[in-house]
Amino acid sequence: MWRGMLTLNLVAITSAVLGVFLYLRRMSLIADALAHVALPGIVVAFLVTQSLHGGVMLAGAALMGLLTAAAIEWVSRRPTVRSDAAIGVVFTALFALGVILLSTRVRDAHIDTHCLLYGDVLGVSDRALGLVGVTAPAVLGLVAVFYRWLNVSSFDPKYAVALGIPVSALSYGLMSAVTVTAVAGFEAVGAVLVIALIIVPGATAHLLARNLKGMLLVSVAHGVLSSWVGMYLAIALNISAAGAVVVVGGLLYAVAFVFAPGHGRLWLWRQRHRSSSRAPDGLSPSG
Repeated sequence: MWRGMLTLNLVAITSAVLGVFLYLRRMSLIADALAHVALPGIVVAFLVTQSLHGGVMLAGAALMGLLTAAAIEWVSRRPTVRSDAAIGVVFTALFALGVILLSTRVRDAHIDTHCLLYGDVLGVSDRALGLVGVTAPAVLGLVAVFYRWLNVSSFDPKYAVALGIPVSALSYGLMSAVTVTAVAGFEAVGAVLVIALIIVPGATAHLLARNLKGMLLVSVAHGVLSSWVGMYLAIALNISAAGAVVVVGGLLYAVAFVFAPGHGRLWLWRQRHRSSSRAPDGLSPSG
């Protein structure tokens, strides 16, 4: 359990940090695409090298993630194509290609698609723990190094370009970090949970925080809390750990959606109710 908890928290913290920047850039949906296209990246890397070494998988998935990001950007620039449609078309086509290659060309390889999708938090191998233990600090370190650039480019890309910040390269680097994080956590948490750990904490943080540092803190807290509560629920109820973590994360978002000060539905309803109950300016309550 503690090996699984350590792995899950490392993935959750890294995903939560990356998820904030994706959310601010309105790119949360691309996390889903990059997590899924890692499969064809892993398969192609195996076909080329005949190896399932962690570094080979990371390289294949990262390269496929960059190609996917470039393809999505190229397709979305067409005047008749919406960006969300471009994401959906590109990543589903590539994911389907990976499934076909997996079922026809690499039947003898030990690539567990069920594990890739849903993970096995309570059965984390030494290889998976080592991979996460290396990639998580590396990704977080890179975020710390480029924090100022990420901050400016996330809120005002045009101003960032004027300052000489390489916005496009930074965007591709962010997508590569998302892909690497997803691949590193596949064996432990699976693609489904990785997507949730990237998207949901950032969305929750936007409801509760007022600045970037606050969003990062709330997002990380959300990811860690949902991981711990979800893991204990999974053990107590004998259910899927990945599913339990996702459900807890969704419930935390629902609570913030209703009760968050300034943005929550309840807070907004109370503000409208107070405004409607006030007397018009210059008149007493009795008229």
